[in-house]
Amino acid sequence: MKAAGGAETMSALVRGGAMTLGGSLLGRVAGMAQSIVIARGLDPHRLGVFAIVNYVLALGGAIVDLGVPVAATKLVAEYRVTRPTALRRIVGTLAVLSVLLAMAGALLLSVGAEPLSRFYREPTLAPLFRLGAALLFVSLVGAFLASAVQGFRLIDTLAAVTAVKAVVALGATIMLLPSLGLVGVIVASIAAEAIAWLLVGRPLRRELAATPVPGHEAPVAGPIVRRALALSVPVVLNGLMVWGGAWFVRSYLARTAGYDSVGYFHVADACARLLLLLPAAIAVPFLPAISESVAVGREATGRMVEGGLRLTLLAVAPAGAFLCLAAQPVLGVIYGEAYAGSAASLTSALVLAAGCQALTMMVWSTLVGAGRTWAGVAVQAGGQVLSVSLTAALVPGHGLAGVAVAALVASAATAVLGLAVVRAELTVRLSEVRSALMVAVMGWATAAALWMAGATGWLEAAALAAVVLLLQFQRLTPDERRWVIERLRRSPVEVAP
Repeated sequence: MKAAGGAETMSALVRGGAMTLGGSLLGRVAGMAQSIVIARGLDPHRLGVFAIVNYVLALGGAIVDLGVPVAATKLVAEYRVTRPTALRRIVGTLAVLSVLLAMAGALLLSVGAEPLSRFYREPTLAPLFRLGAALLFVSLVGAFLASAVQGFRLIDTLAAVTAVKAVVALGATIMLLPSLGLVGVIVASIAAEAIAWLLVGRPLRRELAATPVPGHEAPVAGPIVRRALALSVPVVLNGLMVWGGAWFVRSYLARTAGYDSVGYFHVADACARLLLLLPAAIAVPFLPAISESVAVGREATGRMVEGGLRLTLLAVAPAGAFLCLAAQPVLGVIYGEAYAGSAASLTSALVLAAGCQALTMMVWSTLVGAGRTWAGVAVQAGGQVLSVSLTAALVPGHGLAGVAVAALVASAATAVLGLAVVRAELTVRLSEVRSALMVAVMGWATAAALWMAGATGWLEAAALAAVVLLLQFQRLTPDERRWVIERLRRSPVEVAP
Protein backbone atom coordinates (compact mmCIF):
# COMPACT_ATOMS: atom_id res chain seq x y z
CA MET A 1 0.00 0.00 0.00
CA LYS A 2 2.78 2.38 0.93
CA ALA A 3 4.74 1.50 -2.17
CA ALA A 4 1.76 2.13 -4.36
CA GLY A 5 1.10 5.42 -2.65
CA GLY A 6 4.71 6.45 -3.05
CA ALA A 7 4.70 5.49 -6.72
CA GLU A 8 1.51 7.47 -7.32
CA THR A 9 2.94 10.51 -5.55
CA MET A 10 6.27 10.45 -7.39
CA SER A 11 4.44 9.97 -10.67
CA ALA A 12 2.26 13.00 -9.90
CA LEU A 13 5.29 15.08 -8.94
CA VAL A 14 7.21 14.15 -12.07
CA ARG A 15 4.14 14.67 -14.29
CA GLY A 16 3.16 17.94 -12.64
CA GLY A 17 6.74 19.11 -12.46
CA ALA A 18 7.29 18.28 -16.13
CA MET A 19 4.21 20.25 -17.20
CA THR A 20 5.10 23.16 -14.96
CA LEU A 21 8.71 23.07 -16.10
CA GLY A 22 7.64 23.05 -19.74
CA GLY A 23 5.47 26.11 -19.19
CA SER A 24 8.09 27.71 -16.98
CA LEU A 25 10.86 27.13 -19.50
CA LEU A 26 8.80 28.60 -22.32
CA GLY A 27 7.80 31.46 -20.05
CA ARG A 28 11.37 31.93 -18.89
CA VAL A 29 12.65 31.96 -22.47
CA ALA A 30 10.16 34.73 -23.21
CA GLY A 31 11.02 36.41 -19.90
CA MET A 32 14.72 36.17 -20.63
CA ALA A 33 14.11 37.60 -24.08
CA GLN A 34 12.21 40.45 -22.43
CA SER A 35 15.09 41.09 -20.01
CA ILE A 36 17.50 41.10 -22.95
CA VAL A 37 15.33 43.64 -24.78
CA ILE A 38 15.22 45.79 -21.64
CA ALA A 39 18.96 45.47 -20.89
CA ARG A 40 19.97 46.24 -24.45
CA GLY A 41 17.47 49.08 -24.70
CA LEU A 42 18.61 50.71 -21.45
CA ASP A 43 21.97 51.67 -20.02
CA PRO A 44 23.08 50.08 -16.68
CA HIS A 45 21.87 53.15 -14.75
CA ARG A 46 18.29 52.94 -16.03
CA LEU A 47 18.39 49.16 -15.68
CA GLY A 48 19.27 49.72 -12.02
CA VAL A 49 16.28 52.08 -11.68
CA PHE A 50 14.09 49.40 -13.22
CA ALA A 51 15.40 46.84 -10.69
CA ILE A 52 14.48 49.16 -7.81
CA VAL A 53 10.91 49.52 -9.14
CA ASN A 54 10.62 45.75 -9.50
CA TYR A 55 11.66 44.98 -5.97
CA VAL A 56 9.66 47.76 -4.35
CA LEU A 57 6.59 46.28 -6.08
CA ALA A 58 7.57 42.77 -4.95
CA LEU A 59 8.08 43.88 -1.36
CA GLY A 60 4.82 45.83 -1.42
CA GLY A 61 2.99 42.79 -2.73
CA ALA A 62 4.47 40.58 -0.01
CA ILE A 63 3.24 43.03 2.62
CA VAL A 64 -0.20 43.78 1.23
CA ASP A 65 -1.50 40.38 0.15
CA LEU A 66 -1.25 39.07 3.75
CA GLY A 67 -0.27 35.66 2.37
CA VAL A 68 -3.83 35.00 1.17
CA PRO A 69 -2.74 33.28 -2.10
CA VAL A 70 -0.71 30.63 -0.26
CA ALA A 71 -3.54 30.14 2.24
CA ALA A 72 -5.97 29.74 -0.67
CA THR A 73 -3.83 27.00 -2.23
CA LYS A 74 -3.69 25.06 1.01
CA LEU A 75 -7.38 25.49 1.90
CA VAL A 76 -8.62 24.55 -1.58
CA ALA A 77 -6.32 21.51 -1.72
CA GLU A 78 -7.43 20.41 1.74
CA TYR A 79 -11.16 21.06 1.42
CA ARG A 80 -11.52 19.51 -2.03
CA VAL A 81 -10.67 16.23 -0.29
CA THR A 82 -12.39 16.68 3.08
CA ARG A 83 -15.29 19.15 2.53
CA PRO A 84 -15.97 19.83 -1.16
CA THR A 85 -19.28 21.58 -0.39
CA ALA A 86 -17.30 24.39 1.28
CA LEU A 87 -15.15 25.23 -1.75
CA ARG A 88 -17.41 27.84 -3.34
CA ARG A 89 -17.73 29.82 -0.13
CA ILE A 90 -14.01 29.60 0.58
CA VAL A 91 -12.96 30.81 -2.89
CA GLY A 92 -15.57 33.58 -2.96
CA THR A 93 -14.66 34.92 0.47
CA LEU A 94 -10.93 34.89 -0.19
CA ALA A 95 -11.48 36.51 -3.61
CA VAL A 96 -13.23 39.49 -2.02
CA LEU A 97 -10.48 39.76 0.60
CA SER A 98 -7.78 39.69 -2.10
CA VAL A 99 -9.43 42.45 -4.13
CA LEU A 100 -9.74 44.68 -1.08
CA LEU A 101 -6.11 44.13 -0.13
CA ALA A 102 -4.96 44.80 -3.70
CA MET A 103 -6.88 48.09 -3.78
CA ALA A 104 -5.34 49.17 -0.47
CA GLY A 105 -1.84 48.35 -1.69
CA ALA A 106 -2.27 50.25 -4.94
CA LEU A 107 -3.53 53.31 -3.09
CA LEU A 108 -0.64 53.27 -0.60
CA LEU A 109 1.97 52.97 -3.34
CA SER A 110 0.39 55.79 -5.34
CA VAL A 111 0.41 58.10 -2.31
CA GLY A 112 3.96 57.10 -1.38
CA ALA A 113 5.45 57.58 -4.86
CA GLU A 114 6.99 60.99 -4.13
CA PRO A 115 8.50 60.08 -0.73
CA LEU A 116 10.02 56.93 -2.21
CA SER A 117 11.49 58.90 -5.09
CA ARG A 118 13.13 61.31 -2.64
CA PHE A 119 14.49 58.40 -0.58
CA TYR A 120 16.19 56.93 -3.65
CA ARG A 121 17.38 60.36 -4.85
CA GLU A 122 15.96 59.60 -8.30
CA PRO A 123 13.17 61.93 -9.56
CA THR A 124 12.22 59.61 -12.43
CA LEU A 125 10.99 57.01 -9.95
CA ALA A 126 7.86 58.93 -8.85
CA PRO A 127 5.80 58.46 -12.06
CA LEU A 128 7.04 54.89 -12.36
CA PHE A 129 5.79 54.08 -8.85
CA ARG A 130 2.39 55.63 -9.63
CA LEU A 131 2.01 53.46 -12.70
CA GLY A 132 3.39 50.55 -10.71
CA ALA A 133 0.41 50.91 -8.36
CA ALA A 134 -1.87 49.68 -11.15
CA LEU A 135 0.51 46.79 -11.83
CA LEU A 136 0.50 45.92 -8.12
CA PHE A 137 -3.31 45.67 -8.12
CA VAL A 138 -3.62 43.40 -11.15
CA SER A 139 -0.71 41.18 -10.08
CA LEU A 140 -2.08 40.63 -6.57
CA VAL A 141 -5.52 39.64 -7.85
CA GLY A 142 -3.87 37.44 -10.47
CA ALA A 143 -1.77 35.75 -7.79
CA PHE A 144 -4.93 34.81 -5.89
CA LEU A 145 -6.58 33.36 -9.00
CA ALA A 146 -3.49 31.32 -9.80
CA SER A 147 -3.25 30.03 -6.22
CA ALA A 148 -6.85 28.82 -6.30
CA VAL A 149 -6.16 27.00 -9.57
CA GLN A 150 -3.07 25.44 -8.00
CA GLY A 151 -5.21 24.22 -5.11
CA PHE A 152 -7.42 22.39 -7.62
CA ARG A 153 -4.19 20.91 -9.02
CA LEU A 154 -4.80 22.30 -12.52
CA ILE A 155 -1.07 22.23 -13.15
CA ASP A 156 -1.39 22.22 -16.94
CA THR A 157 -3.44 25.43 -16.78
CA LEU A 158 -0.82 27.14 -14.63
CA ALA A 159 1.93 26.04 -17.00
CA ALA A 160 0.07 27.44 -20.01
CA VAL A 161 -0.73 30.73 -18.27
CA THR A 162 2.90 31.18 -17.22
CA ALA A 163 4.05 30.83 -20.81
CA VAL A 164 1.33 32.99 -22.36
CA LYS A 165 1.81 35.77 -19.82
CA ALA A 166 5.53 35.92 -20.51
CA VAL A 167 5.01 35.94 -24.28
CA VAL A 168 2.46 38.77 -24.04
CA ALA A 169 4.81 40.77 -21.81
CA LEU A 170 7.65 40.25 -24.29
CA GLY A 171 5.62 41.33 -27.30
CA ALA A 172 4.24 44.39 -25.56
CA THR A 173 7.71 45.36 -24.32
CA ILE A 174 9.17 45.15 -27.81
CA MET A 175 6.42 47.45 -29.07
CA LEU A 176 6.41 49.97 -26.21
CA LEU A 177 10.00 50.20 -24.93
CA PRO A 178 11.44 52.23 -27.84
CA SER A 179 8.85 54.98 -27.50
CA LEU A 180 7.91 54.89 -23.79
CA GLY A 181 11.03 53.57 -22.06
CA LEU A 182 10.48 52.15 -18.59
CA VAL A 183 6.84 53.25 -18.67
CA GLY A 184 6.36 50.91 -21.63
CA VAL A 185 7.81 47.99 -19.66
CA ILE A 186 5.32 48.50 -16.81
CA VAL A 187 2.40 48.90 -19.23
CA ALA A 188 3.46 45.64 -20.91
CA SER A 189 3.40 43.85 -17.55
CA ILE A 190 -0.09 45.19 -16.81
CA ALA A 191 -1.33 43.89 -20.15
CA ALA A 192 0.18 40.46 -19.50
CA GLU A 193 -1.45 40.23 -16.05
CA ALA A 194 -4.84 41.18 -17.52
CA ILE A 195 -4.55 38.38 -20.10
CA ALA A 196 -3.64 35.94 -17.30
CA TRP A 197 -6.84 36.89 -15.44
CA LEU A 198 -8.89 35.70 -18.40
CA LEU A 199 -6.93 32.48 -18.88
CA VAL A 200 -7.07 31.46 -15.21
CA GLY A 201 -10.62 32.61 -14.49
CA ARG A 202 -12.37 30.28 -16.93
CA PRO A 203 -11.03 26.92 -15.63
CA LEU A 204 -11.50 28.16 -12.06
CA ARG A 205 -15.18 28.89 -12.73
CA ARG A 206 -15.53 25.46 -14.34
CA GLU A 207 -14.08 23.70 -11.30
CA LEU A 208 -16.29 25.65 -8.91
CA ALA A 209 -19.36 24.89 -11.01
CA ALA A 210 -18.56 21.17 -10.74
CA THR A 211 -18.33 21.21 -6.93
CA PRO A 212 -21.31 20.07 -4.84
CA VAL A 213 -23.81 22.77 -3.93
CA PRO A 214 -23.24 23.84 -0.31
CA GLY A 215 -25.95 23.09 2.18
CA HIS A 216 -26.66 24.55 5.57
CA GLU A 217 -23.30 23.31 6.80
CA ALA A 218 -21.37 25.68 4.48
CA PRO A 219 -18.89 27.76 6.50
CA VAL A 220 -19.55 31.45 7.04
CA ALA A 221 -17.15 34.15 5.92
CA GLY A 222 -15.74 35.07 9.35
CA PRO A 223 -14.20 31.69 10.21
CA ILE A 224 -12.85 31.34 6.67
CA VAL A 225 -11.03 34.67 6.89
CA ARG A 226 -9.73 33.90 10.37
CA ARG A 227 -8.34 30.54 9.30
CA ALA A 228 -6.85 31.98 6.11
CA LEU A 229 -5.11 34.72 8.09
CA ALA A 230 -3.91 32.22 10.67
CA LEU A 231 -2.31 30.27 7.84
CA SER A 232 -1.06 33.34 6.01
CA VAL A 233 0.50 35.44 8.79
CA PRO A 234 3.72 33.41 8.76
CA VAL A 235 3.65 33.49 4.95
CA VAL A 236 3.51 37.30 5.09
CA LEU A 237 6.48 37.35 7.43
CA ASN A 238 8.34 35.02 5.11
CA GLY A 239 7.59 37.26 2.12
CA LEU A 240 8.71 40.31 4.06
CA MET A 241 12.00 38.65 4.87
CA VAL A 242 12.69 37.21 1.42
CA TRP A 243 11.63 40.22 -0.64
CA GLY A 244 12.79 42.61 2.04
CA GLY A 245 16.26 41.10 1.91
CA ALA A 246 16.35 41.34 -1.88
CA TRP A 247 15.08 44.93 -1.71
CA PHE A 248 17.73 45.81 0.90
CA VAL A 249 20.59 44.50 -1.24
CA ARG A 250 19.53 46.52 -4.27
CA SER A 251 18.71 49.64 -2.27
CA TYR A 252 22.01 49.44 -0.38
CA LEU A 253 23.90 49.03 -3.63
CA ALA A 254 22.07 51.97 -5.16
CA ARG A 255 23.00 54.28 -2.29
CA THR A 256 26.58 53.07 -1.75
CA ALA A 257 27.79 51.95 -5.18
CA GLY A 258 25.39 53.59 -7.64
CA TYR A 259 22.69 52.43 -10.01
CA ASP A 260 25.22 50.93 -12.43
CA SER A 261 26.15 48.33 -9.80
CA VAL A 262 22.46 47.59 -9.28
CA GLY A 263 22.13 47.02 -13.01
CA TYR A 264 25.04 44.55 -13.07
CA PHE A 265 23.67 42.75 -10.03
CA HIS A 266 20.21 42.60 -11.61
CA VAL A 267 21.61 40.86 -14.69
CA ALA A 268 23.74 38.42 -12.67
CA ASP A 269 20.88 37.55 -10.34
CA ALA A 270 18.46 37.02 -13.23
CA CYS A 271 20.89 34.63 -14.89
CA ALA A 272 21.57 32.71 -11.66
CA ARG A 273 17.87 32.36 -10.93
CA LEU A 274 17.43 30.30 -14.07
CA LEU A 275 18.46 27.50 -11.73
CA LEU A 276 15.33 28.01 -9.62
CA LEU A 277 13.04 27.20 -12.54
CA LEU A 278 13.59 23.53 -11.86
CA PRO A 279 12.68 23.35 -8.15
CA ALA A 280 9.89 25.89 -8.71
CA ALA A 281 8.36 23.53 -11.26
CA ILE A 282 8.51 20.63 -8.80
CA ALA A 283 7.16 22.76 -5.94
CA VAL A 284 3.91 23.60 -7.77
CA PRO A 285 2.46 20.06 -7.55
CA PHE A 286 4.48 19.30 -4.42
CA LEU A 287 2.76 21.75 -2.03
CA PRO A 288 -0.86 20.59 -2.62
CA ALA A 289 0.34 16.96 -2.64
CA ILE A 290 1.83 17.43 0.83
CA SER A 291 -1.37 19.18 2.02
CA GLU A 292 -3.57 16.34 0.79
CA SER A 293 -1.24 13.74 2.27
CA VAL A 294 -1.41 15.35 5.70
CA ALA A 295 -5.16 15.96 5.45
CA VAL A 296 -6.01 12.29 4.84
CA GLY A 297 -3.50 11.03 7.39
CA ARG A 298 -1.10 9.25 5.05
CA GLU A 299 2.14 8.07 6.58
CA ALA A 300 4.23 8.50 3.45
CA THR A 301 4.87 12.25 3.85
CA GLY A 302 8.49 11.75 4.86
CA ARG A 303 9.18 9.46 1.91
CA MET A 304 7.51 11.98 -0.39
CA VAL A 305 9.86 14.69 0.83
CA GLU A 306 12.91 12.47 0.38
CA GLY A 307 11.91 11.73 -3.21
CA GLY A 308 11.23 15.41 -3.87
CA LEU A 309 14.68 16.39 -2.60
CA ARG A 310 16.39 13.76 -4.73
CA LEU A 311 14.46 14.92 -7.78
CA THR A 312 15.41 18.54 -7.04
CA LEU A 313 19.10 17.69 -6.75
CA LEU A 314 18.94 15.71 -10.00
CA ALA A 315 17.73 18.86 -11.76
CA VAL A 316 19.72 21.52 -9.92
CA ALA A 317 23.17 20.07 -9.30
CA PRO A 318 24.28 19.65 -12.94
CA ALA A 319 22.65 22.91 -14.03
CA GLY A 320 24.47 24.80 -11.28
CA ALA A 321 27.83 23.32 -12.26
CA PHE A 322 27.23 24.26 -15.90
CA LEU A 323 26.17 27.87 -15.28
CA CYS A 324 28.99 28.45 -12.81
CA LEU A 325 31.64 27.64 -15.44
CA ALA A 326 29.78 29.05 -18.45
CA ALA A 327 28.65 32.33 -16.87
CA GLN A 328 30.80 34.61 -19.02
CA PRO A 329 29.91 33.15 -22.43
CA VAL A 330 26.24 32.86 -21.43
CA LEU A 331 26.12 36.53 -20.42
CA GLY A 332 28.02 37.51 -23.56
CA VAL A 333 25.53 35.75 -25.82
CA ILE A 334 22.46 36.94 -23.96
CA TYR A 335 23.22 40.43 -22.69
CA GLY A 336 26.28 41.46 -24.65
CA GLU A 337 29.91 42.06 -23.78
CA ALA A 338 29.06 45.14 -21.71
CA TYR A 339 27.66 42.83 -19.03
CA ALA A 340 29.79 39.72 -19.64
CA GLY A 341 32.92 41.36 -18.29
CA SER A 342 31.43 43.10 -15.26
CA ALA A 343 28.84 40.56 -14.12
CA ALA A 344 30.37 37.16 -14.97
CA SER A 345 32.21 36.51 -11.69
CA LEU A 346 29.21 37.67 -9.71
CA THR A 347 26.97 35.36 -11.73
CA SER A 348 29.19 32.32 -11.05
CA ALA A 349 28.93 32.89 -7.30
CA LEU A 350 25.19 33.62 -7.37
CA VAL A 351 24.57 30.41 -9.33
CA LEU A 352 26.00 28.34 -6.47
CA ALA A 353 23.92 30.38 -4.03
CA ALA A 354 20.84 29.64 -6.15
CA GLY A 355 21.57 25.92 -5.88
CA CYS A 356 21.28 26.18 -2.11
CA GLN A 357 18.16 28.33 -2.49
CA ALA A 358 16.59 25.53 -4.54
CA LEU A 359 16.81 23.21 -1.53
CA THR A 360 15.38 25.94 0.70
CA MET A 361 12.47 26.34 -1.73
CA MET A 362 11.60 22.67 -1.36
CA VAL A 363 11.94 22.92 2.42
CA TRP A 364 9.54 25.88 2.46
CA SER A 365 6.96 24.09 0.28
CA THR A 366 7.20 21.03 2.52
CA LEU A 367 6.70 22.95 5.75
CA VAL A 368 3.83 25.06 4.36
CA GLY A 369 2.06 22.02 2.92
CA ALA A 370 2.45 20.14 6.20
CA GLY A 371 1.14 23.07 8.25
CA ARG A 372 4.55 23.83 9.84
CA THR A 373 4.69 27.31 8.35
CA TRP A 374 6.16 28.96 11.43
CA ALA A 375 9.10 26.56 11.27
CA GLY A 376 9.64 27.68 7.68
CA VAL A 377 9.55 31.31 8.78
CA ALA A 378 12.22 30.61 11.39
CA VAL A 379 14.46 29.09 8.72
CA GLN A 380 14.03 32.07 6.40
CA ALA A 381 14.54 34.55 9.23
CA GLY A 382 17.91 33.09 10.10
CA GLY A 383 19.05 33.18 6.49
CA GLN A 384 17.85 36.72 5.80
CA VAL A 385 19.38 38.15 8.98
CA LEU A 386 22.70 36.62 7.98
CA SER A 387 22.38 37.86 4.38
CA VAL A 388 21.57 41.45 5.36
CA SER A 389 24.30 41.53 8.01
CA LEU A 390 26.97 40.22 5.65
CA THR A 391 25.86 42.55 2.86
CA ALA A 392 26.07 45.59 5.12
CA ALA A 393 29.50 44.49 6.37
CA LEU A 394 31.10 43.51 3.05
CA VAL A 395 29.70 45.82 0.37
CA PRO A 396 31.39 49.07 1.52
CA GLY A 397 34.83 47.54 1.20
CA HIS A 398 34.33 44.96 -1.53
CA GLY A 399 31.39 46.11 -3.67
CA LEU A 400 29.79 43.42 -5.80
CA ALA A 401 32.27 40.81 -4.57
CA GLY A 402 30.92 41.39 -1.07
CA VAL A 403 27.38 40.80 -2.32
CA ALA A 404 28.48 37.49 -3.85
CA VAL A 405 30.10 36.25 -0.64
CA ALA A 406 27.10 37.33 1.44
CA ALA A 407 24.64 35.55 -0.87
CA LEU A 408 26.65 32.33 -0.99
CA VAL A 409 27.27 32.05 2.76
CA ALA A 410 23.70 32.98 3.72
CA SER A 411 22.03 30.64 1.22
CA ALA A 412 24.21 27.68 2.25
CA ALA A 413 23.48 28.29 5.94
CA THR A 414 19.74 28.58 5.25
CA ALA A 415 19.67 25.30 3.31
CA VAL A 416 21.48 23.44 6.09
CA LEU A 417 19.14 24.87 8.73
CA GLY A 418 16.07 24.08 6.62
CA LEU A 419 17.02 20.45 6.10
CA ALA A 420 17.64 20.07 9.84
CA VAL A 421 14.18 21.52 10.60
CA VAL A 422 12.45 19.23 8.09
CA ARG A 423 14.22 16.26 9.61
CA ALA A 424 13.06 17.21 13.10
CA GLU A 425 9.49 18.27 12.21
CA LEU A 426 8.53 15.52 9.75
CA THR A 427 10.95 12.69 10.58
CA VAL A 428 12.46 12.89 7.11
CA ARG A 429 15.41 10.52 6.79
CA LEU A 430 18.22 12.70 5.49
CA SER A 431 20.34 9.57 5.27
CA GLU A 432 18.22 8.73 2.22
CA VAL A 433 19.37 11.88 0.42
CA ARG A 434 22.87 12.20 1.89
CA SER A 435 24.67 10.73 -1.12
CA ALA A 436 22.75 13.00 -3.52
CA LEU A 437 23.66 16.01 -1.37
CA MET A 438 27.32 14.99 -1.36
CA VAL A 439 27.35 14.71 -5.16
CA ALA A 440 25.86 18.19 -5.44
CA VAL A 441 28.35 19.70 -2.97
CA MET A 442 31.34 18.03 -4.63
CA GLY A 443 30.13 19.06 -8.09
CA TRP A 444 29.73 22.69 -7.06
CA ALA A 445 33.06 22.66 -5.21
CA THR A 446 34.73 21.33 -8.35
CA ALA A 447 33.07 24.04 -10.42
CA ALA A 448 34.32 26.70 -7.99
CA ALA A 449 37.85 25.29 -8.08
CA LEU A 450 37.89 25.21 -11.89
CA TRP A 451 36.53 28.76 -11.97
CA MET A 452 39.30 30.01 -9.68
CA ALA A 453 41.86 28.21 -11.87
CA GLY A 454 40.46 29.92 -14.98
CA ALA A 455 39.21 26.67 -16.55
CA THR A 456 35.89 28.09 -17.70
CA GLY A 457 33.92 27.92 -20.92
CA TRP A 458 31.34 25.89 -22.77
CA LEU A 459 33.35 22.64 -22.97
CA GLU A 460 34.41 22.54 -19.33
CA ALA A 461 30.90 23.43 -18.19
CA ALA A 462 29.22 20.75 -20.31
CA ALA A 463 31.68 18.05 -19.25
CA LEU A 464 31.30 18.70 -15.53
CA ALA A 465 27.51 18.99 -15.81
CA ALA A 466 27.32 15.61 -17.60
CA VAL A 467 29.33 13.90 -14.87
CA VAL A 468 27.21 15.42 -12.09
CA LEU A 469 23.98 14.50 -13.91
CA LEU A 470 25.06 10.87 -14.26
CA LEU A 471 26.06 10.62 -10.61
CA GLN A 472 22.82 12.22 -9.44
CA PHE A 473 20.73 9.92 -11.61
CA GLN A 474 22.43 6.93 -9.99
CA ARG A 475 21.39 8.28 -6.56
CA LEU A 476 17.70 7.92 -7.37
CA THR A 477 15.91 4.78 -6.27
CA PRO A 478 15.27 2.18 -9.00
CA ASP A 479 11.58 3.11 -9.10
CA GLU A 480 12.41 6.82 -9.36
CA ARG A 481 14.82 6.19 -12.23
CA ARG A 482 12.17 4.19 -14.05
CA TRP A 483 9.51 6.90 -13.53
CA VAL A 484 11.81 9.64 -14.78
CA ILE A 485 12.78 7.65 -17.88
CA GLU A 486 9.15 6.81 -18.64
CA ARG A 487 8.09 10.46 -18.35
CA LEU A 488 10.95 11.65 -20.52
CA ARG A 489 9.96 9.19 -23.23
CA ARG A 490 6.34 10.31 -23.30
CA SER A 491 4.98 13.16 -25.35
CA PRO A 492 3.40 16.15 -23.57
CA VAL A 493 -0.05 14.91 -24.59
CA GLU A 494 0.61 11.48 -23.08
CA VAL A 495 1.99 12.99 -19.87
CA ALA A 496 -0.96 15.30 -19.30
CA PRO A 497 -3.65 13.81 -17.04
